[in-house]
Amino acid sequence: MSSRSHTSFKARSRTRLAVLGAILGLTGGLLGAVPAASATADDPLPKINLDVKGGTATIKKLDASVKVGAGKIAGQITKVDPEAGVAEFTAQINLPPAEGKFNIFGVIPTTATVSFSQVAPAKGTLKDGKITARAEVSIQLKDVKAVGFPLFVGDNCRTKTPASITLVSAPDYDIFVGGDISGTFAIPEFTDCGLSTVMLNLLIPGPDNGITLTLGPWVPEVS
Repeated sequence: MSSRSHTSFKARSRTRLAVLGAILGLTGGLLGAVPAASATADDPLPKINLDVKGGTATIKKLDASVKVGAGKIAGQITKVDPEAGVAEFTAQINLPPAEGKFNIFGVIPTTATVSFSQVAPAKGTLKDGKITARAEVSIQLKDVKAVGFPLFVGDNCRTKTPASITLVSAPDYDIFVGGDISGTFAIPEFTDCGLSTVMLNLLIPGPDNGITLTLGPWVPEVS
């Protein structure tokens, strides 16, 4: 192994030690000699690839829940601070459209396809094996039907502004095992929903809505 290759290998090893130390919350003597690390083109930090096994979103004003299907969280650790035991990351949360069932005014059975689309990469931190992440998402509605009859909301029915969702892992969450992350958020008003815009804005927007996702384990990059 050349001197340059050996130096590069040592640098990557120190970087991985810093990442794992931050995730596991190890500080002090073990990591005291490891400097803070940032991703570079020559020596990128590990990626984050997590399976979303499924979940549930709740809409408070409708007293309804929407089942979320399986998806992916794909991201990149961007910075590690070993002394603080924190790793920063960015990520894209990819979830499939969800089929929602609820009752308008409590008596009119209604169905809709609900989609959560990120408008920018989520940003978050890993500390002690726990996750905190903030995502800005556009909430879209399609195929809205009341008593089986379409409400013709069109293909562009969405929230006027993104909903800001902060996700925090459960107390018993372990990134190497998996578990739940959840958060609450406000739903903004909708726009471009045709003649149904006014009705939807009376029924749906408001605070204290929730989402919970069940994640699979993370396997650190070792190559």
